[in-house]
Amino acid sequence: MNLELKYGFLLPLLARFPQGIAYRLASLLGRFSRAGYAAEKASVIKQMHTVFAEKSHDELATSADYFFSMVEREALDTWFFRTCKTQKQVDRFIQLEDFQHVTDARQAGRRVVISSGHFGRFWMAGVGMQAQGVSVGTITRDGGETNEHGLPEAEYQYRLKKLAWLQQCFGGPFLVEGDSARPIYRALDEYVMGLFIDVPYIGDKNGCVSLPFLGGEARFPLGPAKVAKRASALIVPFYVFESRAGLKAGFYPAIDTANLSEEEIMQQLVGTLEQQILAFPEQWWLWQALPLMRQSTGSS
Repeated sequence: MNLELKYGFLLPLLARFPQGIAYRLASLLGRFSRAGYAAEKASVIKQMHTVFAEKSHDELATSADYFFSMVEREALDTWFFRTCKTQKQVDRFIQLEDFQHVTDARQAGRRVVISSGHFGRFWMAGVGMQAQGVSVGTITRDGGETNEHGLPEAEYQYRLKKLAWLQQCFGGPFLVEGDSARPIYRALDEYVMGLFIDVPYIGDKNGCVSLPFLGGEARFPLGPAKVAKRASALIVPFYVFESRAGLKAGFYPAIDTANLSEEEIMQQLVGTLEQQILAFPEQWWLWQALPLMRQSTGSS
């Protein structure tokens, strides 16, 4: 699909419709775009098969189709969440479950890091949190002043717009990965900071750890564990799930990093991520990156 048409016309238009209609149309957009996703779909199915060998090709294809429709719904979020002006509208958009794991820690004066995998429509947790009076910041790879990842220009401009709007909504600082780490420690005094379980990449100053994952070994950056431990912060895992009832952000009991090593912290975070993937494989964003995560275990 033409990205300029998608981001400049179609998605802004859909955001003008009532919520249920808008997202059904976004799902249809994902189905109509299948031809353009053929190679990516084949890759996703191939990687899913390495984990779910007992599932048929048709079952995995259904999961892959769901994923690509979810991609379009997540893109629509960029415009739609800005229409949520009242608490009632936010509640129709996303529900928070067990959010007391965050609020109780903050009320006790603790620094809090929330952490998730690239799973579901994960950005939208911040919309619900801000509506509950908790401002959120994060670290992102896409917020730099140059298109260093070589994205198509329309995609690059969309991501910049998305991050700017998210920051306005979340209320906390959006820091760029690779810059000085000092601002995040200052930010944790005032804000909850979101850090995500990502893929390893060359030049990561935080280092990586190899852990059991989806029936094999995979490497994960130590960033979330390292930041939380240095900041004496609690880590609250969270995951955003899609369902027919809408979005639900589930928060899990806090991990006290004080007496844990960085590897032990990541073991807990990755274990929670693995549970979500095994239960809802169609909602994990990084299937195509799984070979990279596994390959790097052999080069360490």
